[in-house]
Amino acid sequence: MQKLLTLQNLGIAIAVKNYNCSILTYDFLKYGNIVPLDWELAREPVVSNQGSQVIFRNGVSITAQQGMLSFLEVIGSKDIAEIQIPAIAHRYIQALPNSDYQGLGIDLRGYITETQADTEGNIQKYLQSLLAPAPWQEVGNDPVQVSLQLGFTLEQGQLNLNINEGKLYITEEETVPIVLFSGNFSYGITGNNKEEQLQSLHQLIDNWQPALETYQDIINTKFLQSRIVVQDAPQSETDSSDLLISQS
Repeated sequence: MQKLLTLQNLGIAIAVKNYNCSILTYDFLKYGNIVPLDWELAREPVVSNQGSQVIFRNGVSITAQQGMLSFLEVIGSKDIAEIQIPAIAHRYIQALPNSDYQGLGIDLRGYITETQADTEGNIQKYLQSLLAPAPWQEVGNDPVQVSLQLGFTLEQGQLNLNINEGKLYITEEETVPIVLFSGNFSYGITGNNKEEQLQSLHQLIDNWQPALETYQDIINTKFLQSRIVVQDAPQSETDSSDLLISQS
């Protein structure tokens, strides 16, 4: 069976020093022209000095934790032109230009199902197939659990890719085993003054689409040998659109 990667999430994480997490509120986002006025909340926002989070019904969530701002969007059946968090991140920074921004990461996550793994319908055997055969793979009564962490040095930056097992929730009772491909591009902000640093940050945000294309190309041509299909997908067990914020 042809293996088809389902793109699940796109995230933009911005490192920021000495950030007041309580700034992130629904009113700030709405009346600061950061998100459209008609966006509906998925649940009551969490707001505190230690961490804040606002989640919308359309799959967009914004989280502030100590040292980090995170913008996440569940892709599902959306076209690339419909992705909204890069524009939201731009407007958020424009509303708070004096914050001490340090760096940026672009996070991507996609998966294939157990059936698509096409190795006797077994996720563990697919993951083992990415490694050279070795005696340790035969230890134990069941296929050994495999988690891979890879680093690629590319012209556009470092790509860290984690490949591991996961579960996709179809209903509360029904789950499907999947292979998760979680990629991260990390960039430092450059510039000798605030204006240059802000310009660098905005340029890095705009790099999300080339990063996405690189991620797709590497997985499809080097791991799956198939063309990517973006399709509607339920949330996985490790969906980071609902981050837990620890209160101290």
